[in-house]
Amino acid sequence: MKRYSLFFVVVAAVLICAARAYAITPEKSEFKKLADDVYAYIGKVNDANAMVIVTSQGVVLIDTGNNQPETRNILKNIQAVTKQPVRYVIITQNHGDHVGGTPLFSPPATVIVHERVAKDWSGMKPYKVNTWRKRFPERTEALKDFHPLDAAMTFTDRMTLRLGGKILELIYIDDTYNPGDIAVWLPQDGVMHAGFVGYRERHPDIRPDYSHGTTWGMLKQLEALIPLKPKVVVPAHGPLGDVKDLQAMVDYLLIARQRVRAMMDKGMSLEAMRKEFHMNEYKEWDRTAHLPVMGAAIYRELRGEGPEITPVVEKKVSGKITQVREEGRYLTIVTDSGQTLALRTAGNSDIEGIPDRSHFKVGMKLTATYEEQKEWNEALEVKVEK
Repeated sequence: MKRYSLFFVVVAAVLICAARAYAITPEKSEFKKLADDVYAYIGKVNDANAMVIVTSQGVVLIDTGNNQPETRNILKNIQAVTKQPVRYVIITQNHGDHVGGTPLFSPPATVIVHERVAKDWSGMKPYKVNTWRKRFPERTEALKDFHPLDAAMTFTDRMTLRLGGKILELIYIDDTYNPGDIAVWLPQDGVMHAGFVGYRERHPDIRPDYSHGTTWGMLKQLEALIPLKPKVVVPAHGPLGDVKDLQAMVDYLLIARQRVRAMMDKGMSLEAMRKEFHMNEYKEWDRTAHLPVMGAAIYRELRGEGPEITPVVEKKVSGKITQVREEGRYLTIVTDSGQTLALRTAGNSDIEGIPDRSHFKVGMKLTATYEEQKEWNEALEVKVEK
């Protein structure tokens, strides 16, 4: 612990207090060569990034896309550069926008996840397994008796995958609240998929339920990754970066923790902190909507509290869409009873009647099953009426 503290003190002495130029996530996805036989699929706007490693013995795919069209687009790009099949799928983060495309590849591909992710998958509710099986209609019959764990390989700390002359090192940094997030390092090429901690000029989505871990856990991950000095960093979302961007995230997290601690020392209430927490040193960074929730999460973390456990209530609703934001990620509907309700559709939401959430339009009628949560209402199943 003292060693980590010393590291952070040294880093704090050289904090970067001014943001660099705004990193714009492209409006269209991009497939970009990073090194020989190594490619990044840079997702558009809210879509997750993926990485592709081509070898003579098969393809390794790291993360699988935000929705059905994105996953198909990733496969199309793979097929444009090789005839080799996808042999392994590595998951860096257990969120729908990273794992949702696995049923297009597995089986026969082997899915590699951290053991914490496997434990979470083992408790998947039946509706989630069914959603997973029918994500790609042409695969529904083949997967009718299949569970996501049936073709999974797990590891606990580090794992090295050697395939067709390529070396991939899977790195998990142990932390009480790390939900199984990992980094994937290609030492021969100087390329790293850093997952959640690799964001470039983007406010991280740190939540009180610790579903993305904690700031302390992120700092521990960054301490391990920075000395590797990657030349190219692929983050979970957004533009590509390098080791300087990993360092910038360290600086960011230290400022955020210090700011919340100062407000706590003043005796401010949690609600007041949620409203006043800011990161103005980085006001050009993307995703400022994350800040109030982040402030609350850091407050909880600094108080030594565990993850927030919010009772989940499952409800059904029918109504008409009145507002669509962020390519269908957030919907506002007026229910048949005249109430206004906000819904959030995630990568693993089961959507019927349209190809994917980007096709939601104002005026559409729908029925939905959703979980009533503290920060938002999470859509589980949505059926658009035709």
